[in-house]
Amino acid sequence: MERFKDKVVVVTGGANGLGHGFAEQFLKEGAKVAILDIEEDTMQEVFGGREDDVLCIHCDVSDYDAVQVAIEQVVARFGHIDILMNNAGITHRQSFLDCSQEGWLEVMGTNLNGVFYVGQAVARVMVDKGTQGVIVNLSSNSARKTITNITPYGPSKAAVSALTCIMALELAKYGIRVNALAPGTTKTRIAAGTINDPERSAAFLKKMPFGRYGEIHEAVNAALFLASDASSFITGETIFEEGGFSLL
Repeated sequence: MERFKDKVVVVTGGANGLGHGFAEQFLKEGAKVAILDIEEDTMQEVFGGREDDVLCIHCDVSDYDAVQVAIEQVVARFGHIDILMNNAGITHRQSFLDCSQEGWLEVMGTNLNGVFYVGQAVARVMVDKGTQGVIVNLSSNSARKTITNITPYGPSKAAVSALTCIMALELAKYGIRVNALAPGTTKTRIAAGTINDPERSAAFLKKMPFGRYGEIHEAVNAALFLASDASSFITGETIFEEGGFSLL
């Protein structure tokens, strides 16, 4: 398939995990991809030598000024932006009583502020260029399923879902669609603490109707559906891709 032939896509947090999966599939389907990530070495290791189709930009999405510069670089290279995968995210394993101010602000800075900063910067480019583009924000099933000991994470993702609705409503008049993907626990680095702990993993999988973790390609398929013309009349939604975890 070449659903995204000649499209210009920005993927934040694209050096590993879901972001890497998103970027690779977009490339396979004909897109030009700009990767924004703080992991310079990982970006170069994964995407080095592919400069015709890939632009790697070192960027901390929690830094407003850095985001503006990064998006300017994307436009300077590719001329416009068609799709944003607003993916960058982090978590801290902290209980409510033990959660530090630093931990709270760091998670909110990346997961919520970063989504706002990059989303606003890209949307402004889309409006300025007259591009009827698509934005997909990464939420999480933690937005509706209470999970202990990751105190800042759930609230940050619930806020992303709420922000998605605001963006969708205000950008609709420009022909820009905005949705959120809310994956469950997927085989990525961010979930390694659970997956690699036999006791914790066994307890977690008992709560999963399918009895397994999500695969990266499953989240990629859902996200790229939202980014494609196949979802052309969907906006303002959070799509939960979590294997029924919230049912229990």
